[in-house]
Amino acid sequence: MIPLSEAKAFVNDRISRARPIAVDLEDALGLYTSVALTSEVDVPGFANTAVDGFAVVVSDVAHATTEIPVELMVVGTIAAGDLPNLRLVPGSCARIMTGAAVPNGTEAVVMIEDTSVVEGSQGTRIRIHRSVDVGDNIRLAGSDIKEGSILFDAFTRVSPTVLASLASVGIRRVPTFRRLRVAVLSTGSELSDSPTLEYGKIRDTNRPALISTLTELGFVPVDYGCVPDDEALLSATFQKAAEQCDAVITSGGVSVGDFDLSKLVLSRLSNGDMRWMQIAIKPAKPFAFGLIDNTPTFCLPGNPVSSLISFELLARPALRLMMGAPHPERTLIRAIADQDLSRTPDGRVHFVRTSARFGTDGRLHVRPLDGQSSHMLNALAGANSLVVLPDGHGVKFGQEINAMVLSVDECY
Repeated sequence: MIPLSEAKAFVNDRISRARPIAVDLEDALGLYTSVALTSEVDVPGFANTAVDGFAVVVSDVAHATTEIPVELMVVGTIAAGDLPNLRLVPGSCARIMTGAAVPNGTEAVVMIEDTSVVEGSQGTRIRIHRSVDVGDNIRLAGSDIKEGSILFDAFTRVSPTVLASLASVGIRRVPTFRRLRVAVLSTGSELSDSPTLEYGKIRDTNRPALISTLTELGFVPVDYGCVPDDEALLSATFQKAAEQCDAVITSGGVSVGDFDLSKLVLSRLSNGDMRWMQIAIKPAKPFAFGLIDNTPTFCLPGNPVSSLISFELLARPALRLMMGAPHPERTLIRAIADQDLSRTPDGRVHFVRTSARFGTDGRLHVRPLDGQSSHMLNALAGANSLVVLPDGHGVKFGQEINAMVLSVDECY
């Protein structure tokens, strides 16, 4: 057996980032920028008010209080989007709405809550009940983003807020790493997609799980179906998948069984580049990786839990690296064991399916789920974390252990 780190190094040494491409802003969500992005404009592009109120000259209201307010003549009203065509002079003010450009001569904006209206024969006047300083409630041009400043470095994930920031400076095309097309297929004559299951057949769960996982991660999965143990059909399907996609993920046929034809076919198609590994982990010990015509091909074990954990540990970080993720691995979090996590020494690192919750102490707490065998998919469905148990006898209640959180939202 080889350590997990050696298997990861073998994979990462043979992959490269996807080709950079410019995409429309609305298609960039979840992708990673391929270059640093710079703003060509100020945001905001003009000085505007942060509140509804009255634009004033500060010297007019320097001594305004609730007991002794200052009265000013209203010379105009400016709504958001209006072009202010007036200039304030001492003794005057202008009604102004949030986001509107402040008129020339404005030194501050008094919030409407600090004013009251006085109607008179000479027009509307406003009583100011509070003094303000220069710049109060005014958002200056460039106060958010300055022209020429770097918005985001290369390898930044385009999140909804990043996308909004790009939109605010008028960027409509975003240089990113191309979204990967990932082929997914399952191998084995025992698999069936039929609603009516024949005796001796099993339903394929790996493919639906992998396809949905890839979709959730922002890849484009391409379904190549279940392929029976037929050498010619396996060869044709693998070849087609490698030609049409950026990566291939298959499950099943990576152990040492008599009918594991995938091993024979993939070794031939990869010109001997495919490496068949026994990794010192539990579950997901068998794994293979290689290139078919320069297309990375990940061969996961057939057992449902082993397949998904193998994807999590080896395929997921490699695919994210190909798409430009600067830190493709999940961060390990120190957690507290809420019950004993026992094991026996066997030379392998165990990945225990656990339920994780943040406690009232602010710490992450984990407890193992029932059903840790590699075929028990339903138990994995209830796990939001994997505890990493090094070789040995495990940990006792209350001890710290590393946990890999799969879904942070479910930890609250």
